[in-house]
Amino acid sequence: MPKATDYLSATALSKKTAATLDALERGDAETFIILKNNSPKAILMSMDNYEALQEEIEDLRLAALAVARLETFDEKKAVSHSRIMEKFGA
Repeated sequence: MPKATDYLSATALSKKTAATLDALERGDAETFIILKNNSPKAILMSMDNYEALQEEIEDLRLAALAVARLETFDEKKAVSHSRIMEKFGA
């Protein structure tokens, strides 16, 4: 849950862009919720946090894909490792 200090008006952001970006870079804040007319409009976060978020999303996507594949796995249609190695291996 964001802290009250994590909210920033669009007007304040336009006046304090450099200071806001510096706060993100230093780790003083993780994200800022940008408000326009007292309504949330955007999220501003550091590149490190963005990349970590993207990696976590990708990990969750891959985990969901693995679970879905396990649920539809048919052992009768599976090809063994030794058979693959016979066909393609050295």
